[in-house]
Amino acid sequence: MIEHVPSLRRNFVWSFTGNAAFAASLWGILIVLTKLGTAADVGRYALASVVATPLLAFANLQLRSVLIADTAADHPFRDYLSVRLFMLPAALAVLAAVAGLSYGRVQVATILIFGLARLIEGISDIFYGLAQKRERLDLVAISMTIKGAASLLFFALLFWQTGQLTWALLALPLGWAVPLFAFDIPRCRSLLQGLESLRPRWRPMAWRGIVWAALPLGLVTLLIQLRHTVPRALLEHAHGEAELGVFATLSYLVLVGNTVVMALSQSSIARLSRARACGDITAFHATVRKLVALGCAMGAAGVLVAVYWGKPVLTLLYSREYAEYQNLFVLVMIAGGILYVGSLLGAPTTAMRAFRVQLWIHAANAGVLLVAGILLIPRLGMMGAGWTTLAGAVWVTAAYAAVVARGIGRMRAAGPLPGGAA
Repeated sequence: MIEHVPSLRRNFVWSFTGNAAFAASLWGILIVLTKLGTAADVGRYALASVVATPLLAFANLQLRSVLIADTAADHPFRDYLSVRLFMLPAALAVLAAVAGLSYGRVQVATILIFGLARLIEGISDIFYGLAQKRERLDLVAISMTIKGAASLLFFALLFWQTGQLTWALLALPLGWAVPLFAFDIPRCRSLLQGLESLRPRWRPMAWRGIVWAALPLGLVTLLIQLRHTVPRALLEHAHGEAELGVFATLSYLVLVGNTVVMALSQSSIARLSRARACGDITAFHATVRKLVALGCAMGAAGVLVAVYWGKPVLTLLYSREYAEYQNLFVLVMIAGGILYVGSLLGAPTTAMRAFRVQLWIHAANAGVLLVAGILLIPRLGMMGAGWTTLAGAVWVTAAYAAVVARGIGRMRAAGPLPGGAA
């Protein structure tokens, strides 16, 4: 009996729907801030993300991708869940200590609330991994849509009523907890059909194997976050929260295309993993070519919008104040377009389980960003941050392209596996 496998197009549609809904909600929160608040409010919000996200992202260890790539089912789902539930609170405790030593009371509060939201998001994410492994991206899309709508509604109401960013940020953990308990956990329990418990268990020996396999990807995630953190932290340090707010607002428009990139990447990992396991080089290579072509097309479209319609778009979405930075907008979109391709090449790299090489790619990228940022940002401000981001995007995309090309070459040399079996 041949198992029905959902088409890549269907998976992409569901993944895009969920990511688009969630990204639209985050964008909506940013628009609320630009309309009802100040550039300093936007900068404070961006700084909370800059400080909280890297540590919480590292604690996630990209277990979602590791779970999906675990085609042999070496570990039950409950072990992945247990690792996630141990790592995230530990990371939040470290974040509290670091923030308390580095920032004032108000900023510490915003950082910790943002960190709590990321913790809740991380718990949902491991359930998304189970659904995605079963190619039920419709469940992921529904959850992300609920999460986005709830958080945007709560944020807008709280900010409108209080005018205080700290109070409004409580909307994030509240809104993101709604689908976790009302949708994610019940739906994933039904996916397992009683064959496996969702109850976490204390198994340090099993955890060690999962953590050891995932640690390179966790470090990669941390280093990936630095591509946002390094330029923005240097910009805030040299020029203040207001300039950080403007730069972060313009950079957020890259997420319009990144929503599609994430959907394509997430929906293709399982298929690429199966093609690699079966030695099907034709299917693997064809999928990679499609991903690269789509990344190039999206990048070019974004740059064209920035060049020819940048000012009216920025005025419509935000205000005339932001429309004065069209040149920066163009530079940001060029960097984002190049990074679309690099991010999409991360899917076949992960499917090939080339986890540790990604660590070296992004470690080198952190060095590129740090050197470029120190040289450019104090002198050029927001444009320096844009050039720094571009330098990192070029390096990451070129490095991933080399890794994928080498991996495909090795697959060709090995030839198809006997009988198409792994």
